[in-house]
Parts: sequence; C-alpha cells; structure tokens
Amino acid sequence: MAVNRSNKSIFQILRKPLLVVRKTIYKGEKVRCNICGNNFSRFLSHKLPYRRNARCPYCHSLEADRVLWFFLSNEILGKKNKKRFLYIEPHASILDKLEQAHIHTDTVKRNTFTNKLLLTKKEKNTGGIYDVIIFSHQLQYIGNEDVVLAELKRLLRTGGTILLQTIVNPNMDRAYENIETAEDRDRLKNFYQPGIKSIYGINLSKQLTKAGFKVEVIDFAQQLGESAIEYYCLGSSYREIIYKCKKP
Repeated sequence: MAVNRSNKSIFQILRKPLLVVRKTIYKGEKVRCNICGNNFSRFLSHKLPYRRNARCPYCHSLEADRVLWFFLSNEILGKKNKKRFLYIEPHASILDKLEQAHIHTDTVKRNTFTNKLLLTKKEKNTGGIYDVIIFSHQLQYIGNEDVVLAELKRLLRTGGTILLQTIVNPNMDRAYENIETAEDRDRLKNFYQPGIKSIYGINLSKQLTKAGFKVEVIDFAQQLGESAIEYYCLGSSYREIIYKCKKP
C-alpha cells in the first residue's frame, strides 16, 4: 500500500499552468488555504450540495480537509508513537504535507480497501500495523459500518487512532441508509451528495464506541474560533467534525 510519489503523471504536469492561472484570477487576501498556503479573494463554490467558498482554487481542498490538516498539524504530528500512518483515498496536498513531515504514510484507494473487506482472515495482511489511520469522508460511500470499523480496528496498533470524518445530520438520531430514490434525496436536501450510501445521525459516536473504540468527538473548527472559520472557510460542522477513535 506504500505510495510512490516520484513519477509525475502527464496530468500533473499539464495541471500546473492551470493552477497558476487560477491563482491570478482569484488573487486576493480575503481567504487562505492552510494546506497549500495560498491566499485568495474567495474560494470556489461546490455543487451537490451547493456551498459557497468551499473549494480551494489551487489544491482543491474542501472545508473538512482544511479542518483535518489543522488538527493533524496541531494535535497529531510530532507526538510520540505516531509515526506510521494509513491514509485511505488520500487528499494529494495533505499527503505531500505528511511526507514533508517525514511521516511513513501508506495509502490505499477506497475501492481497493472495500475489496479487501471481502477477504477471509487467512487472506488478510497482519494487523496491528498503524499508529494513525486517516479515514476522511469515505464511510458514507462504503456503508457496511460494522465490517469497516472492525477492519480499521484490526489494522491499528494498540493505542492507535482513527481520525474519521463523514456527513452527520445533527437533526437525525440515527443513520439514514440505502439512499436510492428522488424522495430520499429530497428529504436529505443539503446533506446529500451523489454516490453516498449513508448519512449519519448523532448516534454515530455510540456506534463507534460499540465497535470497541474510545471515542472523542472534536469540533476543531470551533476550537480555532470564528475568525479562523471565516478566514480559512472551515464549514458549518456537519461535514467537519472529527471522530477520534482510539483502540484500547
């Protein structure tokens, strides 16, 4: 699962001039991306659901990515026994930052991880490998929470931590699953995005505890304060909450 970042694709080479143009178009000082370190007059809007000032024009980070990097850089990096990471479906710019911090980071695509869930115990790699697993905005696409959480727990070392983000509707007690019909999508409104299987309710922390984790629910954007939320465009909490799940 180790990532090789030495060979740049043609897409990456051709993409750079476009990013330079975007930096010029959105030149300004009103907002800042804490991941790529660039300032802009505004961020790009994001569709489905529509959100203003959501996506960085340069590194394409969304609100949850920026909150995640604030938490990683302030609360995780540099801590003892936090040296080997697994990042599932990584954000490229955050992965670059982890490499710059000399963190041993393995990566795996969401589809590959999902396929591994179907393997028998004998076919799976040895568990107890990782100190930190970053699992940001993947659970809603996979569903099958009990199996997913059991596999993540198996991969963690004792004392290791999962940093989990997903879509949580604070007005729902439990998960809304099997989102298939137009009626489902209309009912979920601002919480729906194409391809998701579940939107979670406020009982998610109980579900994570039941899976065997010691859970801390962290609204890190609120800890940073309203000025930071506005300047870095850190969202409205229902996508950005971090569930810090520690394996006892």
